[in-house]
Amino acid sequence: MKKVVLLFLGFVTWSAVSAQETTCSPDQNVPDSVVVAPLPYSPDRPDGGLTDTACVGDYYNFTFTFNIPATYTTDFGDIPLTSVSIASDGAIQNLPAGFDYVCNPPNCVFPAETSGCVILFGTPTAGQEGVYDLKVDVLVSTSFIPINLTAPDDLEAGSNYYLVVKPEGFENCYMVGTQETFASQFSIRNQPNPTSGWTQIVVETEQSGDYDFVVSDIFGKTLHRQHVQIHPGENRIDFDGSQLPNGFYLYSISDGREMVSRKLAISRR
Repeated sequence: MKKVVLLFLGFVTWSAVSAQETTCSPDQNVPDSVVVAPLPYSPDRPDGGLTDTACVGDYYNFTFTFNIPATYTTDFGDIPLTSVSIASDGAIQNLPAGFDYVCNPPNCVFPAETSGCVILFGTPTAGQEGVYDLKVDVLVSTSFIPINLTAPDDLEAGSNYYLVVKPEGFENCYMVGTQETFASQFSIRNQPNPTSGWTQIVVETEQSGDYDFVVSDIFGKTLHRQHVQIHPGENRIDFDGSQLPNGFYLYSISDGREMVSRKLAISRR
């Protein structure tokens, strides 16, 4: 049972959906065998949960992708599964005012042996800064009895799906594309990504000057900061993340007014 409902709540990927769109498509890159990826956030699983920050004044969206199996396993054996569903309105608790979600299929009923998605979207306003502990009311329909659950609490104690809302201008709010003029002046990437620890940030630009290189976690806590001198052409910045746990991080180049950011994944098997 746990794997079925966590499957539904699997925050698997970001989706490039514009502010005008309120539809989603299941991520075709997620294999049918994947039950949930990633699992909810917990102290022992820092790379779980929502891996992106919402920012005041900026449109935010996050797509949930999942695959519903034919059965789920209980202490009494495998039980045939009919569907997993949520109400088409109000099933996600603790959302900031003005946020909403829609499903594909639109009725939010996901039959067994199908793929589906849910997109969470909205634009935070001033005064909504904070951490929102999202809960989802889920109905698991079987060939025997329906089961009502609140996830992730009823499935894994001590786990959470946190939606973090930061103030306008916060450094993690400057994701790639939010400041087109500044971002267009830089091409930045890191290699390797994902990395087990050490990585090299490659910055290509026609600009020159003093910049800040910053690495932070998804909650906005600065983990590393250094001043770097950028020259026209290709620049390389070494970063050692071997002391950081597995998870997603942000790194950025800033001139003190604007910045361009990328996501960094640390993964050790």
